Amino acid sequence: MPNALELPSERVSADLRRRIQAGEWKPGEAIPSVTALGAAYGVSRATVHKAVRVLVAEGLLVSRARWATVVAVPGE
Repeated sequence: MPNALELPSERVSADLRRRIQAGEWKPGEAIPSVTALGAAYGVSRATVHKAVRVLVAEGLLVSRARWATVVAVPGE
């Protein structure tokens, strides 16, 4: 059960982090679009953007402008 005090963006970033660490997406592979993730999690695109920014700051994702957000390649 989700924590009532947890923000939706925190819930999304935690699940994306778990999925990346579980190997659901390989290094260099694009994750689904913000629109697709928003629909899957039942949240707004802004919420997904916030969650993705957290993972970019942690070094787990790399945002490629006008292309996609991909799983970071270790050592790059």
